[in-house]
Amino acid sequence: MTKGQIIETRNSLVRFNYRVLIQYVILCNVKKISNYNTNMIFNLKIFLNILLFSSGPQDLPASSNLLKLIIIINLVVGLMAVDPNIDITVNIFFALIYIFVTLLFIRICLNIKDKANQGTNYSSRYVQVCNGTLGVHAIVALITNLMTMIISTTGEPLLITFLIISLYAWFVNGHIFRNAFDTNMTIGLGFSLLHSMVCVIFMMLFIQVLTP
Repeated sequence: MTKGQIIETRNSLVRFNYRVLIQYVILCNVKKISNYNTNMIFNLKIFLNILLFSSGPQDLPASSNLLKLIIIINLVVGLMAVDPNIDITVNIFFALIYIFVTLLFIRICLNIKDKANQGTNYSSRYVQVCNGTLGVHAIVALITNLMTMIISTTGEPLLITFLIISLYAWFVNGHIFRNAFDTNMTIGLGFSLLHSMVCVIFMMLFIQVLTP
């Protein structure tokens, strides 16, 4: 074999290995995307089951990446201004307040539950409970915004629709807290009501700050 043939053989091997490497990288990325889409569909199914009271936050993955995605979705939904008279910036701040209060509320409640029950580790449920609560809120908020756009008339029909959705969301959150704290539905609804009250208080304080 001549020197030229050896060089040509080496070059062909390099090109072959390069093509194999590219194919391998593409295959791995396609597999990751496929797994990601499958996981998202599976998680969405769990959220729908939570809305139907057939699943709980414990069925969701304890994924911080999922929590970050849900927080972003909440902010995007917050951009959908239901009332055109309200500035988008105010809606974003309302969404941020809800997210912050929810994360803090769940953390405090789980820590209190741990202290009240020695030997338990309810704090380990933190990410799952946050995923469930904020994920359900994003879905309910999206439905509320869409219903508001569909019902173009103001007044009693819109008010009744809003009250029904709010009452339903209260029960869903009660279901989430019931599973999170291993308690009954009555106490779960109490946690849900307390959570809503704290969110409203912080939002009212924010409005007071904006009011000249």
